[in-house]
Amino acid sequence: MRFVTMFPETKNIHLTKDVGMIPFIMYKKFGYDSTIVCYKNGKYDYLRDEVKGLKINFIKKYTGKSIIDGAIYLLGNAKKIDVLHLFHLGKREIVWINLYKILNKNGKVYLKFDADYKIKKAINPSMNTLKSKIKNITLRKCKLTSVETLNIYKFLREEWKINVEHIPNGFYDYGKKEIVQYTNKDNIILTVGRIGSYQKATEILLEGFRLASSGLNNWRLRIVGPIEESFKDYMNKFITKNPNLKEKIEFTGAIYNRKKLEEEYRKAKIFCLTSRYEGFPLVFLEAIKHGCYIISSDFDAAYDITNNEKYGDVFTIDDVNELSICLTKDCNQEQKLRENCYKIQEYNYEEFYWPIICEKIHHLIN
Repeated sequence: MRFVTMFPETKNIHLTKDVGMIPFIMYKKFGYDSTIVCYKNGKYDYLRDEVKGLKINFIKKYTGKSIIDGAIYLLGNAKKIDVLHLFHLGKREIVWINLYKILNKNGKVYLKFDADYKIKKAINPSMNTLKSKIKNITLRKCKLTSVETLNIYKFLREEWKINVEHIPNGFYDYGKKEIVQYTNKDNIILTVGRIGSYQKATEILLEGFRLASSGLNNWRLRIVGPIEESFKDYMNKFITKNPNLKEKIEFTGAIYNRKKLEEEYRKAKIFCLTSRYEGFPLVFLEAIKHGCYIISSDFDAAYDITNNEKYGDVFTIDDVNELSICLTKDCNQEQKLRENCYKIQEYNYEEFYWPIICEKIHHLIN
């Protein structure tokens, strides 16, 4: 069966995220003929090793507008596609789904919403308006629709009244299960992301750490990721105002080497995310794969990844005082961190392992 993931923005880095891992696991574990369809966005080194066997097919830039170029691709290839896998439900996906089903009536569509809180403000397909009806007709042409978090899953079922499945994002160990030992961890609080962006709210993390620092004995904060230019001035002023924290806060910049990045997670006892909004961040999965206790701001995926705060704490978005209380409490509960290190790794395999997730996809589209 020919499985095509169509996502024009795909870069090499996407191949080890859901965009690449779903078609790869569908190929590796379930025998699908899987292909990524996208613009040529640089080199795709991961095709040689990490997702070896996954094919790639490039969309020609006739116009530079993905909605049109993608439609042209489908005009020539729709009948060669048994399962069309798409992300999001915007105008271009609506066009692609309807065009694909016109050209290939027997073809199946798998739509992954890849949604965050904004979907609750989107057009409701159960309403009696033209746009709602178009969305409803389009959704009914999909063999499978899924969303990543339980909260949004319930919302779509109850408010949109659609048949959607809860399918989270996942991780893959390439068949080599390795349990991270707590004894190899250091007193490190780790965050990974686009440092200084509005979404990631890095300033909240810094302020929370500052407030908690007097109660943290020999703990360091490791901040990993590319740093926004607009944030560098704030960062420098923060260190100048708090010279006592200079040796406790480390900005690494971006780490693109996968093994080096995994070592950051492996060494950390706590992973902290202070985002103002998120869908289902893949950094969470890396963190619990390596036995990190989670401290997160209050968004839907935080409850899924911590099993409703069993393996972590959730604080109010932008509340530095509440964050500092979490940091102080959790950094001083060594036994709890040790026990949860192993429990959260098992929870990860039970709930977020790509082969298990893709087995569900395989059954639902057949």
